[in-house]
Order: sequence, then C-alpha cells, then structure tokens
Amino acid sequence: MSELAHYVEVELVPGSRESRVPGGRTLKEIEADLKKPGKTLLGAITQAPGESDPFDVWLGPFYMGVFGLVGFVAAVCGAIFYLYEVVFHGPYLSYFSNFIAGSIIPPPPEAGLSFMVGPGNQGFVWLWVVGFATTAFICWLLREVEICNKLEIGYHVPISFGVVVSAWMTLQIFRPVLMGRWAEGFTLGVLPHLDWINLFGYRYFNFYFNIFHCLGITGLWTSTMVLGLHGSAILSGSQSRYGDEIDRVHQFWYDIVGYSIGELGIHKLATLLAAAAVLVSNLCVLFSGWIVMDWVSFWNWWVDMPLWVGM
Repeated sequence: MSELAHYVEVELVPGSRESRVPGGRTLKEIEADLKKPGKTLLGAITQAPGESDPFDVWLGPFYMGVFGLVGFVAAVCGAIFYLYEVVFHGPYLSYFSNFIAGSIIPPPPEAGLSFMVGPGNQGFVWLWVVGFATTAFICWLLREVEICNKLEIGYHVPISFGVVVSAWMTLQIFRPVLMGRWAEGFTLGVLPHLDWINLFGYRYFNFYFNIFHCLGITGLWTSTMVLGLHGSAILSGSQSRYGDEIDRVHQFWYDIVGYSIGELGIHKLATLLAAAAVLVSNLCVLFSGWIVMDWVSFWNWWVDMPLWVGM
C-alpha cells in the first residue's frame, strides 16, 4: 500500500496508476465512489438486491442500465434508417446535398393511423424513425431517473429533459393521433422540416394571433434574458478584489430592481420559464387544426365584446 492509499484511506487496485497530483486519487478510486450499486427502476419492480441487481449495467465509468442500452440501440437503428433514406437515397448526387435537403415524409392522409405501411411506400421509413427516436428519448429519460436515484438527488434534469421530449411527442404522436392521421406529423430533414414549420403557420392563417405561440416565444426570450443577466452579474461580481462578490451581486439587484432572488432562485426561475415556454408551445401546435382552424377568427369574441360593439 502506497502513501497515496494511506492518505485517502483506500486500498489501491493492483496495477492501477497513481495520480500525479500530490494527494490526488486514481481513476479506479474515483470510479469506485461513483458506481453506486442498485436503485434501478426494473430492480425496484423485481425487488432485486442492490449488490446483485441484474439491471445495473455499467460501461466503464458510464452508467447505462437496461434503459440506456435500449435507448442507445434505438438511437443507432433510427440513425441508420434516417441516413439510409435521406443521405444515400436522397434526390441529389451529392451526399452533403442530400443531408441538407433530403426528407422523410409521413404516411399519406388516407393511411390514417395505420401502421400497416409496407416497405417502399410513403411513410414506412418515417414510422420506423419516429418509433426508434421516441424509444431512445424515453429510455434516456428513464436512465437519467435511475442516475438520480443512485446519487440521491432531485429529478430536475430528467424532468427538464422530459419537457423537451414532450415537444417531440406532441408534434409526432399526440397531435397526429388527435387528428386521426400520421400525415399530420412533421417531415424529417434539415430543410424540409423548416418548410413544414413555415407552411404550418400559414395553414392556420396568421400564426402570430396564436396566443400560445406568443406565450411560448415570450417564455423563451425571458428565460434567455434571465440567464444572461445572471451570468453577466456573476462575471461582473468576480471583478471585485474584496472577497465579497456574492454580497456585491445581491446589492446590485437590490439597487436596480429592489430585490435579489438569490443564486439558487435564479436557476429555479430560468428552469421554470424555459419549461413553461416549451409546454405552452406544445399547446400552440396541439390546438391548431384540432380545436382552432383559423387563429384570426379565433379572436372574434374579442371584437364582438358588448363593451365596444357599435362604437
């Protein structure tokens, strides 16, 4: 046992390389602390003991778990389908041009919500790519939950990631199901999906009259502004030479707006604003076509209010 092992009170693994930093720790030692056994979701369902949990899968220093492995396989399969259809079977001779302009189109409207779309038909590859992508997103989210369980921390990261996944599922699953046809899903591809977004707005007339669109954009810019103000205040306070940077940052906000939300509070506020922006944007898309067909006519109730009718 070396002096380093005595210092950290841990026995070194035979053959491991000691840290070159005096008093430092080897990678093996660090991994031993990070690899928390058990606490997997499937292990909890099957009541498998933590030390012998068959679902506790690690890839070197990275925790994978069953959900991580399934998500990785789904992501690879989805990427293969996508690249094969868009890049190698695209409309152009150049692979790069295909990557930028190639597309994967959803099934035609007459297919409805059927999964019985044969190979070579419109929508076949789209269904597979969407299925693999959705599986990968959900599995990765569950992997994040398991890591939080192992580290005994909050679920803020998987919840935030889940908000983003909800946007994908709203566009590609929830709204098409409510509309009764997979054709309502957006076209996959770099430029084609931007064309779909552009046409989607014109399809329901003036999309700026979509109140949920307005709220979503407002939340997006506000969360960006909040984090920008936070970062700039930290950088500004770091210029202080008196060791009271935090107090000076607090005083800055007291002077300019009369209140300081604090270091933790500013991150909570930015997270809530960003999540709210995405969730409200989901309603922006979900209600278009399913409930509201014309966002200009939607506001007729405001024009016809008795307060100013006839004025």
